[in-house]
Amino acid sequence: MSSLSPATSRFSAIAILLLIILFVVSYVLVPLGLFYVEKNETLQTLQHQLSRFEYLVAHEEKINTELKRIDDLGSKGDLFLSGNKKSIASANLREFINEAVKRSGGQLVSSQGYDADPVASATPIGLRLQVSGEAQNLVDFLHEIESARPIIFIDDLSVTSSSSRVRASTSRRNTTKPKNRNSLDVRMDVVGYLAGEEK
Repeated sequence: MSSLSPATSRFSAIAILLLIILFVVSYVLVPLGLFYVEKNETLQTLQHQLSRFEYLVAHEEKINTELKRIDDLGSKGDLFLSGNKKSIASANLREFINEAVKRSGGQLVSSQGYDADPVASATPIGLRLQVSGEAQNLVDFLHEIESARPIIFIDDLSVTSSSSRVRASTSRRNTTKPKNRNSLDVRMDVVGYLAGEEK
């Protein structure tokens, strides 16, 4: 077998070296690089999850309170009138209105039921009210309804001055001046809801 020339030997050696380098890069370095990238992404994901778990543990009590509040809102909670029948819910609404008027310092002149617009998955309980009182009484009463639990909506509201109506009536009848009366006469329709449709 004839010996190779120095140039051919160098070329062969370089070619073999290049093949070895290509093999190492293809079958060792590239897989190692991909493995590192994958593990780095996994590590970052785990660190993110760990930070979230640490936050949940640190705020566990607050989160549990909020979850309970949301659960209550999603069920009957404090949004709907109490009672399992329309008559009971209506009585509870009347009782609330009576107490709210008393607390505001006004006077409930009359209240009667009315048919409020129906909504899905709930039974409307409507009351048509006439309340008399001073301006501050009205403000306090409306504020109490607005912040009430269960939720109560005002469907309609009209406010008139009872003193002017009394003066007109008095002048027509030519009678003596009446006793002092509340200055405002308020008529409103309020509605609360009983969970579930009436059967």
